[in-house]
Amino acid sequence: MNADINAGLAASHDVPRRTACAPADDVRAGAAAPMVGCLLLAVALACAALNAQIASAAPIEILFVGNSFTFGKYAPVRNYQGGYDSGPGAVAGPHVHDLQCLSAASCSAAEGVATVVPSTNPAVVNNPSFPTLQSELNYLNGAGGALKFTEPGPFGGIPGIFLKLTQEAGLNYNVSIDTISSATLNGTWGNATNLPVISASKWDHVVLQEQSFTPLPTTITVNGQSVTTRGNPANFNLGVQRIVNSLHTNAAAAGKPDPAVTLYETQPLASYSFLSGNPEAPIFGSSAGITGGNNNQPYVGDPDPVRRMALDLHNSYEAAASNANALGHSSVDVALAGDAWVTAMNQGIAVTNPYLPGALSGTAVDLWDSNALDACCTTPIGYHPSVYGSYLNGLMLFEQITGLDPRFGADELAALDLGIDPTIAVALQNAAYLTEQAGGVTVPVPATLALLGLGLAGLGFWRRKQA
Repeated sequence: MNADINAGLAASHDVPRRTACAPADDVRAGAAAPMVGCLLLAVALACAALNAQIASAAPIEILFVGNSFTFGKYAPVRNYQGGYDSGPGAVAGPHVHDLQCLSAASCSAAEGVATVVPSTNPAVVNNPSFPTLQSELNYLNGAGGALKFTEPGPFGGIPGIFLKLTQEAGLNYNVSIDTISSATLNGTWGNATNLPVISASKWDHVVLQEQSFTPLPTTITVNGQSVTTRGNPANFNLGVQRIVNSLHTNAAAAGKPDPAVTLYETQPLASYSFLSGNPEAPIFGSSAGITGGNNNQPYVGDPDPVRRMALDLHNSYEAAASNANALGHSSVDVALAGDAWVTAMNQGIAVTNPYLPGALSGTAVDLWDSNALDACCTTPIGYHPSVYGSYLNGLMLFEQITGLDPRFGADELAALDLGIDPTIAVALQNAAYLTEQAGGVTVPVPATLALLGLGLAGLGFWRRKQA
């Protein structure tokens, strides 16, 4: 079904946004020539047939599996397009189905919690007892532990951004999410409750996101010294292959084809790459090292730590896809989301080191989270994606899965919903497009290429990405 719909879209050539098909721009409504009139009628009939086919076709069932890097962690991304399926507050329209939180009554313990946001809580901020950010963090990590940030569901997250983009493109996707904080894919496979859900025969497409550090090499060399990373690529490969095999087993039993699988490559981590001497942007938390050069900050001291980590992730995800494809079951590819972060940095859209004083005082955005109070206290800032990083990840997933150009233009609806400035949204759309075209982290900074991309985005047209 996915291939059929996308093939139809490809045949429509230049397609205005939010419609599956429309007359080509060079067919003028005022043209009087009979030939043009016939052509206009033929195009209109073809478009109507294609739109009817998409509208009447069964939706493409897609499942996103991962952890907080998939569900987004922070508002407004975390609950974006999410909603209960039944009971009080049930959502009637298309939304992300959080399989851990289908109703308020059945919501998992991790998601069925009251909202707590320390950065807006007067018990933490504007409290004379805690005059500095460091004192507020110390309080949250001690006596004020009950006020630490929480993550209530139902989740929409990056899948919610993907859903909105597919809706704008006129595609018919039914999006589900099954995520657990800090989960690895192998751990998810070994969970007796989750395995039957994620390997069910109903899915046409499954997206798998691994824990942030697991795909990394077990050791790296930094300044001539061997450093342990917390990486476990063997466990990553095992988790992917076990899930692919389980999908195959259940699909075969149901007489269905194997679902397609996309590995969602996560971003490099600033908190693994830099130390911070900036009291307004501290690396604070039990998962962060203090002096660097340890397995919590393994890339500290590398000449180009963020890009080095991005390349290690790229290589690991591509290898896992290749190894999984060797099984001969599902077709496995990679959404190069982490690579797109490097493109955004190379083009000056995003900062590389968010801990530097004044790093966020210019026009470049922070793709990572930057509020230390809300990140407190087990993960530091510079770890999870911000609204900008989440949007860029959603664009890369959309482009890889649907095969469509992500350059929607300045009035793209997900960006508007999430409060992203239209100029930044267009720049991130171009970063996604250029990354996919280049195939990864090698995207350079040439001004001519960037200007070309921005110019094309301004046309407001959909184009099938070139093979």
